[in-house]
Amino acid sequence: MFKKEFNWNKVPAIGLLFWLTKLVSTGQGESISDWTSKLFGLQNIVIGAAFTLTWSSILFAFFLYKQMRSERYRPFYYWMSVALLAVFGTVVSDGLTAVSGLSHLFSTILFAILMLLSFYFWHKETGSLSIHQIKTFKAEFFYWLTVAFSFALGTAMGDWLADGNTGVNPDPYGLGFGLLNTGLILGAVFLIILAYRMLVRPAESSFSEILTFWLAYILTRPIGASFADYFGYDWKSGMLGNWGMSIIWLVIFIILMTIIAFQYRRQNGLRGQSEA
Repeated sequence: MFKKEFNWNKVPAIGLLFWLTKLVSTGQGESISDWTSKLFGLQNIVIGAAFTLTWSSILFAFFLYKQMRSERYRPFYYWMSVALLAVFGTVVSDGLTAVSGLSHLFSTILFAILMLLSFYFWHKETGSLSIHQIKTFKAEFFYWLTVAFSFALGTAMGDWLADGNTGVNPDPYGLGFGLLNTGLILGAVFLIILAYRMLVRPAESSFSEILTFWLAYILTRPIGASFADYFGYDWKSGMLGNWGMSIIWLVIFIILMTIIAFQYRRQNGLRGQSEA
């Protein structure tokens, strides 16, 4: 199976629509995960977390399986996998932190090492780290493994920046910037990286192109999660809540998915005409 090859790249083209959808999917994952984890009340948070872990992991596995079985990139399967990984990853990250008691700083270091190892084995097995040449099962496997580690790394890094050594989630090594400031700081870094990619236009599959892509990809997780939690918990004394934010994220996500679907159909139609 690892030797299976495809004629088409299995991941979407990278543009503003990609980054916007990625940001929304991470915020959506944070809000929905927190919402469904608390459906049974705070006194049954373990049951709620198990419920969220179960449904999100089953759906994530299903859509990822469908995407990896497809001969080409399928927008619905791909983005549902990303969105569900955000839900699944949130509850797993929160659970690991609660059970292990590990500081977010050390979690950040751990997941950074795991992501680097994923890159190492990806390059060792395929000879490339290009996101524009995901045309084998092996490359797609390592792509998704790296995506999973990027979620974990982004989550840990965001919590490290936001949490202080006092308050609701005390962390002895936390920087204590708070949710809003963390989102704004990382958002500024994210925009600088995107500006570099758009203005400098590094060569496709070059070191700088690959590096800036994954740096931006990692940052989307804490940016989306920070704003999701800020507007869900802090803004107007938590007026929107996780339920309200989940609805808002879902509406935006559906709109973006509709745009992506229309683009995909149009591009496939043009490709079919050119081949005819």
